[in-house]
Amino acid sequence: MKRRPYLTALLALSLLLFGCGGQEPVEPETPPPVTVEEEVPPEPTFPNPLTGEPIREASHLIAVMINNAPAARPQTGLGSADLVYEVEMEGMVTRFLAFFYGDLPENVGSVRSARPYVMMLAKEWDAYFAHVGGSDDAFAKVKEWGIRDMDDVRGHRGFWVDKEGKRPHNTYLNLREALQGKEPNGKFHDWEFTDPPPGPPDYKEIRFSYDKDNRPSYVFDEEEGVYRRFLNGKPHLDKATGQQIEAANVILQYARHRDLGTELLHIDVELIGEGKAEYFLGGRYYTGTWRKKNLNSPTEYLDEEGKPIKFVRGKTWVQILRPGKEVVKIPYES
Repeated sequence: MKRRPYLTALLALSLLLFGCGGQEPVEPETPPPVTVEEEVPPEPTFPNPLTGEPIREASHLIAVMINNAPAARPQTGLGSADLVYEVEMEGMVTRFLAFFYGDLPENVGSVRSARPYVMMLAKEWDAYFAHVGGSDDAFAKVKEWGIRDMDDVRGHRGFWVDKEGKRPHNTYLNLREALQGKEPNGKFHDWEFTDPPPGPPDYKEIRFSYDKDNRPSYVFDEEEGVYRRFLNGKPHLDKATGQQIEAANVILQYARHRDLGTELLHIDVELIGEGKAEYFLGGRYYTGTWRKKNLNSPTEYLDEEGKPIKFVRGKTWVQILRPGKEVVKIPYES
């Protein structure tokens, strides 16, 4: 019998679709793609010589003269400083010398003018010293002492003006721009760092006063192991972060202050020599002395036996006070 053409085509199509066994053909499985994850090495870290804590990068040490007039508060970047000195100027107003080394904040300020005794502190660390002008004596000492000077008045880079602020409280410094192209620096003291001591603090609060508009205090946070800074009874905040300023170590350094008899009421603070010191280190309280032999030597902080103190890892604030200044220390009560 002769097959019809359409039946032959249908039979061929059936064989193609179902195969000889009458089952659908099984497509071979495609293995899932293999993702090869590249190993990212951890960022190298090394201890910050100012805090003992790890940092990611550093090549420059810079000290900035930061304003503390009531109109300049809250300050920008002050909470990010590794080491801060608060020291009196004329008229009982204080300023901060804030040191930054590695992992820098973007901006700090507002920035104010220099005084020679503050420049001594920048000199002993071989820090770049950023300021906006200064006293006649300060200008003279820049060259004489070989200060790594960064002065807005003399056109150094990195300074900028906040047009919404009022002079002289509106000049700020961009740290990275200021340090761009500068050679690495820093003459670091041989500070020894340790872990926070166990147990409750000796004192839960420290209070003192420079004048009626500047009454600092520190309250120890037992859980975090840091001193939280207050100003005139309110948390002292960093404008850039909104966070309360804190420190692992608070040093009270007593130094002679004297009136220079100038028309502008300039003073001198004798930071070469020696004097009494009180230490609040991670909750523990010690007494001792400070000593600075000459312009280029480090300031040594010594215990009652004349041995260097051990800092707790973290930020340090040094409060430079007149001898005999009243300090209220409130004991811890469990």
